[in-house]
Amino acid sequence: MTESNINTHTINKKYINSIDGLRALAVLSVMVFHLNPVYLPGGFTGVDIFFVISGYVVAKSLSSRASSTFSDFIKNFYKRRLVRIYPALLACLIFTSLVVIFFIPRFYMSKSIDETGLAAFFGFSNVVLALDTESYFSLSTDFNPFVHTWSLGVEEQFYFIFPVLFYFWLGNKFKYSIQILFVISICLSYLYLDNNVNKAYYLVTSRFWELAAGVMLYQYHHSKSNSVKMTDRLRGLTLTGGLFITVLGLILSDKNQFPLPWAILPVVGTCLLLHGLVATSNHKPLVEKCFSISVLRHFGKLSYSLYLWHWPIFTFFRWTIGLQTYPEYVFATILTYLFAAASYYFLETKFPKINIVSSLSSSKVLKIALPSISVLALGIFLGYKGQPILSFSETANRDVWSPYIDFSTPQPDMSLSGRTLFVIGDSHAGAYSKMLEKLSQETGLAIIRYGKGGCGITNMRKPVLIKENPCLDRLNGWLEEIKQTTGPNDIIFFATLKLKRSVLQSSIMPGDLNDSLRELEMPQTKLAMQNAFDESEKVIKELSQNTKLMIIDAPMPVFNYIAFRCADWYTANNPICGAGYTERRELMERLRAQSLNNIKKLKRKLNFLTIWDPMPLLCSEETCSLYRNKKPIYFDSDHLSGFGNEFLYEDFKNKLFKVIK
Repeated sequence: MTESNINTHTINKKYINSIDGLRALAVLSVMVFHLNPVYLPGGFTGVDIFFVISGYVVAKSLSSRASSTFSDFIKNFYKRRLVRIYPALLACLIFTSLVVIFFIPRFYMSKSIDETGLAAFFGFSNVVLALDTESYFSLSTDFNPFVHTWSLGVEEQFYFIFPVLFYFWLGNKFKYSIQILFVISICLSYLYLDNNVNKAYYLVTSRFWELAAGVMLYQYHHSKSNSVKMTDRLRGLTLTGGLFITVLGLILSDKNQFPLPWAILPVVGTCLLLHGLVATSNHKPLVEKCFSISVLRHFGKLSYSLYLWHWPIFTFFRWTIGLQTYPEYVFATILTYLFAAASYYFLETKFPKINIVSSLSSSKVLKIALPSISVLALGIFLGYKGQPILSFSETANRDVWSPYIDFSTPQPDMSLSGRTLFVIGDSHAGAYSKMLEKLSQETGLAIIRYGKGGCGITNMRKPVLIKENPCLDRLNGWLEEIKQTTGPNDIIFFATLKLKRSVLQSSIMPGDLNDSLRELEMPQTKLAMQNAFDESEKVIKELSQNTKLMIIDAPMPVFNYIAFRCADWYTANNPICGAGYTERRELMERLRAQSLNNIKKLKRKLNFLTIWDPMPLLCSEETCSLYRNKKPIYFDSDHLSGFGNEFLYEDFKNKLFKVIK
């Protein structure tokens, strides 16, 4: 059998064509996963394939410059990175940011978009995402067009330290520094899984080992350049085994256990593939022939730009017409290819060859790059700040759409001066902000609000003062503070969502309110509601030791429609809007019957409790509508809008004064 030798010439030759085919496998896997994860459940591991390739190829590139001085070695490396990577990245970030500024609504689901986008200019979007409460696989990330830049952040942070270590390694110093950091990174990755899944997924500290694996493979090839030999049979087996392991990762990887242990499959598989691909022989193995197919290599050459552009385009489809059908998949993929091809041709290939760019010294490139990037980021930052003025979206009218407002200090010597309204609940406590601020300004009533999503005391659906609830400590703290500070003339307002919502802000398709009806008949639901009733009674009794002035809101309608995602002409045909913005009053009454009965039961047992029920205002005898006079009552499916606050204000104010009198 013919032997294939991995030698110095092979390792250091300028280009290994078949690696482009491997890049294509990586990027196409990621794209398929992002179109629909059902088709390739582990397709997200294409990023891990990229990490290994990047570590190997960059190490190979740097080794040919070992004769440089340390200063030139480092500066030339960063010049190449900046000229090669940043033009396409900046074009994508600027274009995407402008689309966000002019067209994307700003609500809870989209609040982290600008932070992620701005951090991406400087290679730190992964840190922003690691500190967020939403994971990479949460539905809400499907609507953030900058989420994919996390992997670029990991690479850029890796390359802050790697060139320095590698330079000394080439000079036979710090020979095991990469290996030591490899082990430390694996340990951190394992530890993060128990403490913070987002840190495990996004941070370079838990991903360093993947890029380092590619580097160490190159170091092995470099050190064995004259003695590593493989027979054709062994080379074929190496490539086949590497492909098999990599494909296993693409199919089987569990997103809930990542990066460890499942990232081991794509990392090991890619290392084996690279090990086989850099070898030479008289007869190409089948795997190498496949990776050398011209069409596959074409997509591999475009892989960076395909990765850059596919996610923003997919995201904008989800915001507008949707991304659920095969025609939408095809249209989105074609657009991605066109943007990527233009990016590759003009920015990756042509831009570095422009005379004025290629003639710049490394020092000048570095001096120009950071200020230029900072100026561009500043411009985008100002654009985000000016979004309420610049946006074409109907939701830019914050007075109509947003219920959120900061509370100001109430005026003295007014009808309710000296009294405080304590508002406690979940996110709906916050959605009453505009109404409560107006009340404070008109009456002198001080407002103190305690609210957070998922922390809804007296929600009548399920108990929350249980050890399984992450809100438990927060709730106990709120209740203790209210006990310590309320007086007999103060008022407590319990404000929570009391019906199960059938659709989330980030949902792709409408739900079914009839499912909620059926769930109400389940024994476990009835038990949970009874426990919630008992808990609510206990809490209200305890708080009544200080004041008997208490209001609880009755269950209000929930809709199968996300208002802010359907408000514009370019979003109105999104699948999430398909159920419409009206519901039958009879259905709403059935949905809320048990919760309302429990609240009335509380009222009979604790006669000082006052029920505020806005349902007659929100619904006609036949229909509940999310809109009134062409203005939204809710900004999503169940939270009051700014207009909704104004619409209910007088009714709530009258109820409050009745409580006081």
